[in-house]
Amino acid sequence: MTHEKSNIRYAVELRQVDKIYPGTPPVAALSDVSFSVVHGEFVGIVGASGSGKSTLLHVIGTLTQPTNGDVFIDSINTNGLSDRALSGLRAKSVGFVFQEFFLLPGFSAVQNVANGLLYSGVSSAEREERAKAMLDRVGLAHRMEHRPNEMSGGEQQRVAIARALVHDPAFVLADEPSGNLDSQNTSAVMDLFTKLNQDGTTIILITHDLEVAQISTRQVTLKDGRIEGHPDMLSGVVHE
Repeated sequence: MTHEKSNIRYAVELRQVDKIYPGTPPVAALSDVSFSVVHGEFVGIVGASGSGKSTLLHVIGTLTQPTNGDVFIDSINTNGLSDRALSGLRAKSVGFVFQEFFLLPGFSAVQNVANGLLYSGVSSAEREERAKAMLDRVGLAHRMEHRPNEMSGGEQQRVAIARALVHDPAFVLADEPSGNLDSQNTSAVMDLFTKLNQDGTTIILITHDLEVAQISTRQVTLKDGRIEGHPDMLSGVVHE
């Protein structure tokens, strides 16, 4: 099922999403969460530990289904989709960047990035060509044949970003991407995100660090499982 509204193309839209974990008592990790991200936006989602950021990440990334509400990814309603369909949607539409780099230690940078296209149906030659182009885009043309243990933390995160982008997703979902980096590498990676966004990449950055979030063009605050702020702040659409 697709969703369209006023010809606006949303990369992500959440409508009255709840996520409740069973227990005694049940835990409401997310409560009535509604917000949207328009294609081309750079949104920072900020919240302290325990605010529900990890659960929101999993819901946006379709790694878990909400208890109530609807999640649209690139105008597709994920409600009721099978695990296989959700897996296919993730592979096509979501680029994940995590605090941990999750690079394969025995593989070069090119091979690690090309692995992001393993299930895309393209040939190995095209996977390698696209991986090289993406590494060049993130400033690692000179490190393509290096393995993770031969690169700095900042370089490894750039490889991870290239892998997230190589299949041209609807948006990049970055979870605390600077968490394992020093201040210099954090600045470099944030500058890269800014440039990628200026070139048209949609980015959703989840972080506890207010300073890191300031590089985004719009910030959304999550507290106790709820998004704070006026409703107009929860959409990238400018209302005349």
